[in-house]
Amino acid sequence: MSEKARRANVNDTVKMSLLCEVGGSCPLCRRDLVVKKKKNNVRVFDVAHIYPLNATKHELTILKDEELLSDDIDCEENFIALCKECHKIYDTRKTVEEYRQLVTIKKEIIKIKELSKLWDKQTLHKDISIVANKIGLLDENSTEKTMLSYDALKLSDKLDETFGFINQTKVSQFILTFFVPIRKALNDLEKQEKAKSTFICSQVKSYYVLLLMKDFNQDQIFEKMTDWFMTNTGITDRSKSEVLVSFFIQNCDVYSKC
Repeated sequence: MSEKARRANVNDTVKMSLLCEVGGSCPLCRRDLVVKKKKNNVRVFDVAHIYPLNATKHELTILKDEELLSDDIDCEENFIALCKECHKIYDTRKTVEEYRQLVTIKKEIIKIKELSKLWDKQTLHKDISIVANKIGLLDENSTEKTMLSYDALKLSDKLDETFGFINQTKVSQFILTFFVPIRKALNDLEKQEKAKSTFICSQVKSYYVLLLMKDFNQDQIFEKMTDWFMTNTGITDRSKSEVLVSFFIQNCDVYSKC
């Protein structure tokens, strides 16, 4: 008689944590994992083991040399929320490629969670909101007088292929248009309190280094720093936050090769 298959015991707290990890959508097919039925929210997902809990001979063979997310197969590091259909397909027709895809997704989730633990320790000086507000007050006439020259733009020297052409085009324009007004706003803060702008720049640099240590690429760093500025300034317009990040790229606090 074969040994009885083990079954995972996952409580509701872990299930909700896994649901939040994937943003409420199946990471494989993007289906919603919670749906509305008769005015109630209903969970329509399963907790999947990335490395199988009860591996078949076939699975043991194909995954023999593959990376494990944890020595304990039956733990949260090896769990991921999938829609029921994707879970069934993964469990019954598992391939090395699909396993590697889920490992990559989960490693990114773990990396972001580790970053979040340090988030509160890396808060921006509250007066960065003053600079952010000034961005919103600028118009075409005022920025025309302060446009940075292309001669002063050396963005390409700081970027690698992970940043992407679209990001480079957008950031280049942000720098040309807004660098001088933002620098003036920081200088104004410096006049109010010595080293205030220097402190802000050092915080930005510190957070950039933290992201770098977590092995995020340049595109991911740009996105994470944009989120960080939105959190710390109250900006709801993402493009304004991107303008701030672009300033610090040009100012050599981010992607620094200056």
